[in-house]
Amino acid sequence: MKKFFTLYGWAIRIIAAALLIGLALFLKFGDGEAIVVPFIGLVIIIYSIVRLVPFIKTQKSDIIKTINIIEITLSLIVGAILILGTLFTEDGLGVYFGYLLGGSLLLRGSVHFYGLSEGGENGDLPSYFFHIAALIAGTYVIMTGDFTPGVLINLILVLSLGAGGYLGFESYRGYNVYRQRKQLEENAYDQDKDQPIDKDIPRKEDPEKDRDRIVS
Repeated sequence: MKKFFTLYGWAIRIIAAALLIGLALFLKFGDGEAIVVPFIGLVIIIYSIVRLVPFIKTQKSDIIKTINIIEITLSLIVGAILILGTLFTEDGLGVYFGYLLGGSLLLRGSVHFYGLSEGGENGDLPSYFFHIAALIAGTYVIMTGDFTPGVLINLILVLSLGAGGYLGFESYRGYNVYRQRKQLEENAYDQDKDQPIDKDIPRKEDPEKDRDRIVS
């Protein structure tokens, strides 16, 4: 399996690049808002549910536990509004999408760093940068005041085109290496085929027979 991915990883990258760019173009020129907003809502809901039980079991501070339960509950409400608001309203959420998303990000980052400051949580580097990014993104989204699903779709399109371009370039490099390896194998095969076979192979004498000859 490892050899397969080494040889044909370029083909998988081509498929991934096509899927990324194709999905982004569909979101941009199709009914993207009806997909991306419920998707964001579902991500928030699943993330909140996954955190709930393990956090309650492992957190010893009652204050931090209560604050996080309130934050998780509010996140579940935000996720439900994002899903139901898109499904049951004709015009969608409009700018309210930005306020809900930005507020959710700000709340998550603030609660996380409050737990760190009180000593109730042990942070790590990835979590630190994730929540810093959440605070920055949430502040930006709320401060702009006009962050709509269309803006998010444009952002997804730019990121998808960048990632698709990178995957396409890596596919080109991988295919180039694949072709060079195939050429080396063909050249080695041709050289082995063109080598003459030596039919006059000297016969190795049996030392036992030589001894018998000498005795007789």
